[in-house]
Amino acid sequence: MGSVDLRMTKRGVVLFVEKYDELAQLFADITKKFSQLDGFFTQGDKISVMIKDRENYSKDITEIVSFVEKMGFKVGEILVGEMNKKAPNKLSVKQKVKVLESNNLQQLNPTKVVKKTVRSGQAVIHDGDVILVGNLNSGGEIISAGNVMVLGEARGVIRAGVQGDENALIFAVIMSPELVQIASHVSHVSEPIESAVAYVRSGKVVVKRYDDVKFSVGSEKIERKR
Repeated sequence: MGSVDLRMTKRGVVLFVEKYDELAQLFADITKKFSQLDGFFTQGDKISVMIKDRENYSKDITEIVSFVEKMGFKVGEILVGEMNKKAPNKLSVKQKVKVLESNNLQQLNPTKVVKKTVRSGQAVIHDGDVILVGNLNSGGEIISAGNVMVLGEARGVIRAGVQGDENALIFAVIMSPELVQIASHVSHVSEPIESAVAYVRSGKVVVKRYDDVKFSVGSEKIERKR
């Protein structure tokens, strides 16, 4: 087998990345592999990406995922380990955040719009703002370098501003996540809140109804309405 392979599994289609010397050659191999199956895939199809060698190639995950998505696919999961394992490892939270931090971006990339339900075990990772048109189920994750908007119910884990942006916001039509994080600040929501905004105030994550906060004109500050 070459450096890449496409396999149909119970998880769906998996792009398996084994061994390569340079990213340019890997991208050429990925392009060739998909071209061999021309007509099988359509724009927007969801696939998973599996990196066999975490130690040597984890630093390239951001660029690999970005390349696959520029080809028109949606990356639903990032996995590491062997294809023949019954339960391949997923990246830890720390590793997922490093996927974004490793970019050292001077500015955020364009907003990523995801139109689906993010289910348990799935993760949306983006070095910009994320808009989810759908629900974030328990066990699902959104990790964003910018703001996060969930046009549905948020019951999973949401991490915004993970590169240290304390001005990042999280909005959800129904906010009932397992955990919310903005920059390095973490909080839990004890009960569902409709049309809620999460933001950092005085070093803590505050979650309030949208109607109970105000945005200061000409500034990035958010204050609770009096």
